[in-house]
Amino acid sequence: MRSSLSLLVCTALALACLAPTVQATTGVDVSTAVGVSSWECIHGEGHSFAIVRCYQSNGRPDPNCPQTVKNAWSGGMAHVDVYLFPDPTAGNPQGQVSSAINALAAAGISPSKPAPNTFGMLWLDIEGPQYWTSSQSENQAFFQGLVSQAKAMGIRLGVYTSASQWNPIMGSYTGGSSFPLWYAHYDGNPSFSDFEPFGGWSAPSIKQYQGTTSMCSAGVDLSWYPDGTMERLHGFNATRTI
Repeated sequence: MRSSLSLLVCTALALACLAPTVQATTGVDVSTAVGVSSWECIHGEGHSFAIVRCYQSNGRPDPNCPQTVKNAWSGGMAHVDVYLFPDPTAGNPQGQVSSAINALAAAGISPSKPAPNTFGMLWLDIEGPQYWTSSQSENQAFFQGLVSQAKAMGIRLGVYTSASQWNPIMGSYTGGSSFPLWYAHYDGNPSFSDFEPFGGWSAPSIKQYQGTTSMCSAGVDLSWYPDGTMERLHGFNATRTI
């Protein structure tokens, strides 16, 4: 009996060693100014990508964005993206995208440049029904305006949202599902095991698994993705050169 049990244990351990593991990457998003030393500290905590807010819900570009993007690269981040928190009640979605991208360009930052004067893609932050109109059809048209302008400017797009936010804002609309999904679920679990399809998305690309956290003198949210995700989304081989 003991020999049989020992054999079973050894077999189980061997299978566990042979089982494939998902290599993954963690990172943060920020909505305030973050200096180089904080990014170095965040990188030292094991995080390697950053997503920086570059447009605010008050309908203006975030003045902290350009320098924070550069600081993130200089602090050791392997990938840096930006996100746009729109102001739907102000209308003119095309103008909001243009304003965000042009503010970055004025600081010498564009996707075609090398780090630290670049970013990978723009994430459209779709959350907070209180910021949107009560008409789902108007919200859908506004979203389409954001998308059309980003495409016209040659900007890679993704969508940040969750079922609890997307559904009341957009209804059954699936017009965002052709873009990568960065979804929020603050369960503290860096995996996609909790994901349930919504809005036409059958699978996510990134998960924001923990909300506002103090780290390295900065307020951050924590996100996770399987290794290789950013290389696939950005369309380039991950070689970080500064």
